Amino acid sequence: MDQTENQKLFKILLDTAQKVSRGAYEQTSSLMELTNQEKYPPMVSEMAEALGMMIVKVEGREFYLEQLLEQLKAKNKKLEETLARVRLLEGIRGHLNKFVPKSVQDIIEHNPENPDLDKHERDISVLFLDIAGYTKLSETTPREKMNHLIETYFSEFLDIIMENHGDINETAGDGLMILFMDHDPKSHAKNAVSAAVGIQKRTAQINDTLRKEKDPLVVNMGINSGMAAVGSTRFSGITGDRWTYTASGPVTNIAARICGIAEKGSVLVSESTASLLDQQFAMGAPESKILKNVSAPVVVRQIHID
Repeated sequence: MDQTENQKLFKILLDTAQKVSRGAYEQTSSLMELTNQEKYPPMVSEMAEALGMMIVKVEGREFYLEQLLEQLKAKNKKLEETLARVRLLEGIRGHLNKFVPKSVQDIIEHNPENPDLDKHERDISVLFLDIAGYTKLSETTPREKMNHLIETYFSEFLDIIMENHGDINETAGDGLMILFMDHDPKSHAKNAVSAAVGIQKRTAQINDTLRKEKDPLVVNMGINSGMAAVGSTRFSGITGDRWTYTASGPVTNIAARICGIAEKGSVLVSESTASLLDQQFAMGAPESKILKNVSAPVVVRQIHID
């Protein structure tokens, strides 16, 4: 085979290599022809065979990469769907946290798969807060304005309650039930009274700010300390189950009754709470009171607000 013919063959090999470099593999058939050693020079045949093997390997790797890319796309889609569900669940959680007591949130976060929401006996302090004259005030005040008024005061109370490690357990139109829990009974009693004092001082500040718009709001509070059953209660009906998480028992009931006899913006504490305070607060003399639906008289003392 003369030199001109060899140059043509090498030109074919060169063109094929250039096309392969650009991703065109349709020259495989012409390469197979050039691998015929009986028809073409050994060097041409060897180069054609080597180039053909290279094309096979490149095509194999490209196929593998394409498959891998498809798998990555599928995984990425699943990941995006999972992230969307996580964002949805985080949104739901954020909304639920507005309604679920923090004590319940803490229990679920500590053990989300099997949270212990059963009732347990715990030493606690319970604070009941009530707005005096709420019924009469709601009759003479437009509903929107009344809601705004209550939200203004209660929103201000929230930070004070949280700062003193309290947990708003229940709300009514004119009141709050707040739980204070700690391993040390003296700590939760002190926190409850500190929160009550802070709320009274903040109430006075808000009243002063709004004095030109309305009459002062009067907030009465009652506090009691002792052992209570703290946990969930389930009510079952034909429409399904309804769960609540609260503290129940005489300690809670007496705290509510003490709040019921508080007047003129006073904070009354039971003797069981007062005995835990170590003279940290100025208090009035003990007074024996008859409380509604409580068989024995209960000794209470008034916390003096500076």
